[in-house]
Amino acid sequence: MQEGASDAPPPATSEAPSCTAVYDLVNEWTDGFQAIVTVTTDRPLNGWRVAWSYRDGQRVGQMWDAAFAQNGPRVTATAADYNKTVAAGGKVTFGFLGSWRGANSPPHDLTLDGRACTLKTG
Repeated sequence: MQEGASDAPPPATSEAPSCTAVYDLVNEWTDGFQAIVTVTTDRPLNGWRVAWSYRDGQRVGQMWDAAFAQNGPRVTATAADYNKTVAAGGKVTFGFLGSWRGANSPPHDLTLDGRACTLKTG
C-alpha cells in the first residue's frame, strides 16, 4: 500500500443526472409557440414520465407523441403506448404547442421519472 493510501471507500457524491434533455423552441409567434423535447436516457425505460416547470405562466395546449397534464407551472408528459419502451442510450421525443404572454423563458427543473436531467435549450 502506498504511503497515505487508505482502504476507506471514496467519499459519497450526489447522484449524477441519468439523462440529458434538449428543449428546442421550434417556432414562436405573438401569443404562442411550438417546442420539441428530446430526452436521452442512460438506462432502459418501460414507460416514462418527463416533467418540467415554466417561469412565465406558459400553458401547453396540444401535445403529440405523449399525453400531458399541467398543474400551474409544472407540465408532465407521459409515454404513449407505442413509445413507452426505450433502450439504454435511447431517445424519447415529443412535441407540443403552447401559449405565452409577456415572456417565454425556457423551462427549468426537467426530470425523467423523477430524476434530474441535464437540460440544454436549442
